[in-house]
Amino acid sequence: MKNLIPAIITIAAILVSCVIDENRQVQTEGATKAAEYHYTGKYCSDCHEQIPQEGGNKFLKFGGDFNKLCKCHVQAPDSYIHPVGIEPSPEKKAKIPAELPLQEGKLTCLTCHDIYWQCQERRVDKNSLRGAPFSRRSDFCYKCHDDTSYMMLDPHSQLNAWGKIIVEKCLYCHTEKPDENRARYKDVQFIGDLEVICQRCHVIRGNHAGNVDHMVKPSTKILARMQAMEKEFGIILPLDENGQLTCITCHNPHDKGVIQAESPAAKGAGSKYRHRLPGRLCQECHKI
Repeated sequence: MKNLIPAIITIAAILVSCVIDENRQVQTEGATKAAEYHYTGKYCSDCHEQIPQEGGNKFLKFGGDFNKLCKCHVQAPDSYIHPVGIEPSPEKKAKIPAELPLQEGKLTCLTCHDIYWQCQERRVDKNSLRGAPFSRRSDFCYKCHDDTSYMMLDPHSQLNAWGKIIVEKCLYCHTEKPDENRARYKDVQFIGDLEVICQRCHVIRGNHAGNVDHMVKPSTKILARMQAMEKEFGIILPLDENGQLTCITCHNPHDKGVIQAESPAAKGAGSKYRHRLPGRLCQECHKI
């Protein structure tokens, strides 16, 4: 009996291995099929009872229910930017172009996507949005949506056409509008952590200044160099409340003209990258 135990264990291991390999093969085949499902012309029968004709009967399975036809996509709804199966408001429906068809008054996958285009073998031009190509994908969205309602706010554009400060822009970062002629960095109040405020729009980590994290407390040597730079070039290089480098240490967040030009706090405003010492900041600080 003892001599049989190793053999039994070996056989069990082989059986388990076979099951695992079979599962892997099924998963791999499923993934491969999903990856090449569209633009191949291979899987018509998965969605159609018989070969459809452009502009004619589509012979769709499941009664044309796109929740079942587009099952791969419906299983991951959080990955997609637009809901389906909803009826637009009368105002929205009036703006939807005729070339974006509704089904019984509701949005479906077919509203935005040319399914027939996807069903054909294509090595290039794999874009099923109706009317493609577009310079930007958002251009397609604006066929139905008002582009002015989705414009990104630029908090750094802080002056109106008459050169007056737009107070609402100040409140994007500050709890109240500072006195631009008298307030110093230590006098102003922010709505929260300054680095977090900046990262609402800007990607910093892994994509900034040689992939080096600058949000640290400067060494004694660097701090002395920064103080010397402030005197030599008539600029400011402010640290945060913890004495650490922060976004506005190197970058001037204000528009040119917000702060009086002769003030050290105005240097770099309006320049490329808004560096407080344009073209020389990195070199002077690191002496490279």
